Amino acid sequence: MTKSFCRNVFGLLAVVTLLAGNVYADTFEYLTFTPPSGWTKQASNDGSVYRRTSGIGLVTFYASYTATGSAADEFAKMWRARVGPTLPGPAPKPQVQRDGDYVAAVGAQRVDAQGTITNITLVTYVGRGRAIGVLTMTAGDEAIREVTAFLDSLTITPGSTAAATSNDIEVDFDVPPGYVSGRDGNTIVLKPTTLDRNTPCIYGISPSRPSSGKLDTDAATAILEPLPGWQVKSDHYNAMRGITGAGWPYFWFRTDVRRLVGASYENLTAMTMAFPAGQGRVNIVWGFGSTGVCSSEDHAFSRLFHSLRPRGWTSDGGKAFAAELRGTWRNTESSGMAQYKFLADGRYEYGQGTSTTFSTLETRTGRAADGRYELRGGELIITGGRGAAKFRVRIYDEFSGGIWLRTLSLLNEGSNPALSVRYMRVQDSQ
Repeated sequence: MTKSFCRNVFGLLAVVTLLAGNVYADTFEYLTFTPPSGWTKQASNDGSVYRRTSGIGLVTFYASYTATGSAADEFAKMWRARVGPTLPGPAPKPQVQRDGDYVAAVGAQRVDAQGTITNITLVTYVGRGRAIGVLTMTAGDEAIREVTAFLDSLTITPGSTAAATSNDIEVDFDVPPGYVSGRDGNTIVLKPTTLDRNTPCIYGISPSRPSSGKLDTDAATAILEPLPGWQVKSDHYNAMRGITGAGWPYFWFRTDVRRLVGASYENLTAMTMAFPAGQGRVNIVWGFGSTGVCSSEDHAFSRLFHSLRPRGWTSDGGKAFAAELRGTWRNTESSGMAQYKFLADGRYEYGQGTSTTFSTLETRTGRAADGRYELRGGELIITGGRGAAKFRVRIYDEFSGGIWLRTLSLLNEGSNPALSVRYMRVQDSQ
C-alpha cells in the first residue's frame, strides 16, 4: 500500500501518512496525483509544469535521475539547482519520512517578494536508485489551499518502476559524515573530504549481480573489482559473517593487495562485503586504503554499515538478532575487564574491574550495575545502573588467526570522538 508523504507543508511542514486506493487524474513518471483544479499544464525541457491562471501559483515536476546520496542529500542538491539561482542561501533542513522502498524529504521557505509573501516548497522522493522532485510556488490563501490539496494527493505508483537489472544499485544508504558521494559509471564511490584517521578509506557500492549462492564466495570474488591491475598479496585474510538487526545476512572479507610500480610494490588493504539484493542477486560494498589504518572498525564504515537498507528486504522484527544478543560478552584489556550479560526478559547485568600492579603491590577495583535494555533495529538502548546510553550494535563471527570468534561491537556516536568497543562471547556456565 502506498502512503502519502505530504500534508500542510506550509508553516509546520508536517509529513503524514498517505492514503491509498483512490483514482487520480494525472501521473508523472512513477508519481500519481490530482492536479490543482483549473491550473493549466505545460511541458518543459526536463519535466512538466502546472500554472495557476491568475496570481502566483506554480507546480513543477522534475524528471527523475540516478540518485547517489540520501533523500536529505538529494533534497539539498535539488534545492541548490532549482531554487538557489533565484533565492541564494542555504537550503532549509528537510523533514524526512520512509515509505517502503522510498524516502521523502520535504522542505519549505517563505520569502518577501516586493511585499508579496511567496511560499516555496520542494518535495524530493528517493528510492530504487532514483530521485524525483516536485517544486511549488504560491502566494495567497486560496492558492495555498489548492497546492496543499495537490501535495496531499501525491503517491508513489505501485509497481511502476522497472525491475532490477545488472546495472542497478539495489540498496539505499546514508553517506557517512566527512564523505562525499559520486558516480563512476554504474558504481557509487564514497570519498573522504580529508583523508585522515577518522576517514581512512575510500568506499563504494557496486551494482547488484547474480549470486553464487554463497556470500563468502561473492565477497571474495569481488575483492579486486575496484582495483584493476592489482593482485592479492597472499592467502592471509580476515573475515566477518553475521546477521543485522533487520535480519539480513552478510559476509565481509579483507586482505592486503599490491601492484608493481617500477621496481617496487605499492600496498593497500582491500575489503568487500556481500549481502542479499533481489531474488538470486547480491549487493557488494567495497573499500580500500592504506595498510594498517583502513579496517572494518573505523567509524565511517560502521556508520555506512548501519545505514544500509537492501531494497525489498522484509525485516523479521529483530527476532534473530535479539536471540544472538542474549548471553555474556566480555572485553579484556591488559589492566581490566568489562562484561555485559543480556537476559531474555530485557534485563542486563554489567560488571567492570581493573588490576594495577606497582612493584609487588597489586590493587584491584571493580563495580557492578544492572538495568533494562531494548533493541530497535541496529540500536541497543540501555537504562538503569549505568545510566542511559544508546549504541549502534553489530554481532558477528570474526575470522582471525585461523579461528572464528563471536564478537559484539558497540559504537557510541554520542561520545567525542565516537567510540567503538568490541566484546567477545563468553560461554555461560550451566
